[in-house]
Amino acid sequence: MKKSEVLARMVIVLFFVCGMISPCWAGFKMEINEQTKGEIGIWMQTSYQWVEDGKINGDQYEDLNDFMIRRAYMYLKGDVTKYVSFFTHIASDKVGMEKPTGGSLDNSGMGLGSGVAWRDLWITLNLHEAFKIQMGRMYVPLTRNYGTTSTKCMLTADLPFLQGGSRGGIFYAQKVGRDDGLTLWGNPFDGLLQYRFMISEGVEGNANPEDNLRFVGRLSLSLLEPETSWFNKGTYLGKKKVLSLGFGMDSQDDLTLGGREDQDNTVWTVDAFFDYPLGKGAVTIEAAYIDIDNCTQGKPNFYHDLEAGDDAENWYINAGYLLPGSIGPGRFQPYIRYETVDVDKKNQTDFFSGGFNYYLKGHNCKLTADYMYVDPDNDDKDDRSIFTFQFTVGF
Repeated sequence: MKKSEVLARMVIVLFFVCGMISPCWAGFKMEINEQTKGEIGIWMQTSYQWVEDGKINGDQYEDLNDFMIRRAYMYLKGDVTKYVSFFTHIASDKVGMEKPTGGSLDNSGMGLGSGVAWRDLWITLNLHEAFKIQMGRMYVPLTRNYGTTSTKCMLTADLPFLQGGSRGGIFYAQKVGRDDGLTLWGNPFDGLLQYRFMISEGVEGNANPEDNLRFVGRLSLSLLEPETSWFNKGTYLGKKKVLSLGFGMDSQDDLTLGGREDQDNTVWTVDAFFDYPLGKGAVTIEAAYIDIDNCTQGKPNFYHDLEAGDDAENWYINAGYLLPGSIGPGRFQPYIRYETVDVDKKNQTDFFSGGFNYYLKGHNCKLTADYMYVDPDNDDKDDRSIFTFQFTVGF
């Protein structure tokens, strides 16, 4: 029997046992005593994507119709004592996803395309709300959209293109958006400020001949209601008043990138997030700017020109409005996004997208339809459209 099959059966048994203890919509909870307690839940997202045909680097590709399991997560979390907690995601992504060139995406060790992987796994020492020590595999605390926001609670159908959304890749060193290391973080001043500072592996192998560590930090200032948890939401659906300003920085020195040695990778970013009830509806706006010096990731891409060793600028803005009242059994939330990738000494690519969410039970049950138009300046790459339809459920 394969290891993935054994793991899957163990998870099913654990899920059943926990479900017999105490079921509830937020996840199946169990409590051993006042200090020791746990929770288990599952979250799934299925997708259909249509990718328009076109020319990429001189080669012609036909229309692509692709059904996939976009995300499948099972989480376990708990408190062992008053001061020690843990969290893990067991996950698979993009199961059955086809490439325009033919074949499917497959990296079973990371839970991409096939197999099951420990996507997140950390242990936290909770010394104080203002000071926590967390070790394991976790989000890289750089950007807001993929550094703090849960992919279970996004405003748009997917992440920004340069952070792994739709059919894009992630521009920084990562293990599906995570890295292995230690993070100091907390919420001083009653949550007015949140800080995260990570020391991690970053780029590994031959590209990091001296095995230098990576240093990443993020600060966010909450001017209305605080955001104090590890995972934020991409839209609070009118249940929270948030105005958050963020700054992040990522650094790793003496790397070999794009065939060049002794390259220092530095990334900095600023972002703003606003979510506020408006009448019986709610408005959500998010914007970010990212400056990349000596990109650590990338190879010739179907949609943009960013490769390892390049310098680039990236920015995006999302905006959505939760319509007041229900339409049928749920509520509609139309949204729009603009993103651009401007690579130094190369070309710029623009991404225009819009769509809507239809919430049947908040983020735990929703339908999403999204249209994206990709507009590259590179003459070797055609403009193209991508349509996505998603169904999401979880508890």
